[in-house]
Amino acid sequence: MLSKIDSKGRLYIPKKMREKLTRDVYLVETPDGILIVPKPKDPIKELEKLGRNLPNKTIEELKKDILNQALDELK
Repeated sequence: MLSKIDSKGRLYIPKKMREKLTRDVYLVETPDGILIVPKPKDPIKELEKLGRNLPNKTIEELKKDILNQALDELK
C-alpha cells in the first residue's frame, strides 16, 4: 500500500492498517527498507513463544550459528 510522508515527517497510515497496530510500534531498518512492527501487549510472553521455537542448542551454539550466518551474509 502506498502512503505519503508530509513535510514534517509524519507518515499517513490508512485506518485499516492503523487498527492492526498498537499505540507503540518499533521501526526496524532492514536492507530493503523500514518495517513497522507493533509492540506486543506482553513482550515477555512473546519472547517465551519465540524461545519455544528455537532449536535445542546451548546459548554458545546459538551465538556461533548467528555469527556464522552473519559472516556468510557478508560474502
